[in-house]
Amino acid sequence: MSKGFNYSKWDNIELSDDEDDVHPNIEKESWFRMKHRSRIEREEREEADKKKIQKEMAAADLRKKELKKLQADIAKGNEDDSDDDDLEDMEGLE
Repeated sequence: MSKGFNYSKWDNIELSDDEDDVHPNIEKESWFRMKHRSRIEREEREEADKKKIQKEMAAADLRKKELKKLQADIAKGNEDDSDDDDLEDMEGLE
């Protein structure tokens, strides 16, 4: 009978992804601080972008609701003539 593979030699391995990134001429602590700072800045940028996109989506949803209501009013024949005052060039529409 064959004996199973012994995995015990792999039990005490220490791995760190950050250690491989450091050039020998760069101090590790400085490198870790720089990577941490860049990660924080990236996360802040992503959060600001996310908030901006959510704000734009909320405005688009509001506009979409307004347009659907206007479309429903037009379909019913309840078109409000007072909205025509908002148009600058009435002669150009005729």
